[in-house]
Amino acid sequence: MSKIFLFLPLFLFSMSPKYWWINDTIYLKKDYPVTYKLKYKNKLYFLKFRWTLYKNDGIVMLYNYQKHPYQNILYKNMQLNGFKKYITFSDSPNSPYFMIYFRDFKDNIAKFQFLVYNPKKNIESNISEPRYRDIKWVKKLPPMYQKKFEREIK
Repeated sequence: MSKIFLFLPLFLFSMSPKYWWINDTIYLKKDYPVTYKLKYKNKLYFLKFRWTLYKNDGIVMLYNYQKHPYQNILYKNMQLNGFKKYITFSDSPNSPYFMIYFRDFKDNIAKFQFLVYNPKKNIESNISEPRYRDIKWVKKLPPMYQKKFEREIK
């Protein structure tokens, strides 16, 4: 029981708005890709991701960071709903990183939260399609099929 009280303030602090330099919520339909460009120390870092399958409350997410492909299965429960990736690795405890959380799935639209931890506040971020932040616009998009996207993920 004492462990809960020890970690509760740390958890609440980490979820506060001041902790995250970038806090972005986006909505995606199946196979629609989103690309984030992160500029850190005059170098560009590219993150591209999409989801491809939702089954049994789990979503299969494919992402490409700095030309390295990855795959994650995210669930709605607290322990398995996100992942963390360092923007650039260094031995500093204040190394910037991003996290992606799977928040909800409704009407074949997945809701994701993109967070960037950056204590020096020197990262710039651009999203490929800012309208992904508007669920009404995403609902109007036609279905996209895997064949149209296969060449883009490489």
